[in-house]
Amino acid sequence: MLEIIEDIETKIIGLQSQIQNRKSFERYNFSYESDNQYKIFVLTLELEKWEALMKLLVTYQKKRCVPFIRKSNDFERTIQLQIKDYPGTIRKETCSSMIEYMKQLEWEIENRNGFLLEGSGH
Repeated sequence: MLEIIEDIETKIIGLQSQIQNRKSFERYNFSYESDNQYKIFVLTLELEKWEALMKLLVTYQKKRCVPFIRKSNDFERTIQLQIKDYPGTIRKETCSSMIEYMKQLEWEIENRNGFLLEGSGH
């Protein structure tokens, strides 16, 4: 994920410099005004899209980059207590926290160049 973010940062810096160069062309007569304004507009739109993508990736990175704690024993104790209280049932909060933890583990596997087999939840 860091490599993608670095590549996008490079792209954003390049677009910002292109926009600045185009704006400096306005002082000279050799560029057509309307053509130059259009190119600045197109580059600005492209820059906004890359910046939005960058924000999205940064939020995903913050969401995924959490320290891992072994939770299997905690989940096991919680499930056993809930089954003792109400036989045959587990609370929705427990299921939600287990699913969130599994997603974090899957993300970590993907980040470490591992791969997940789709549909192999046997």
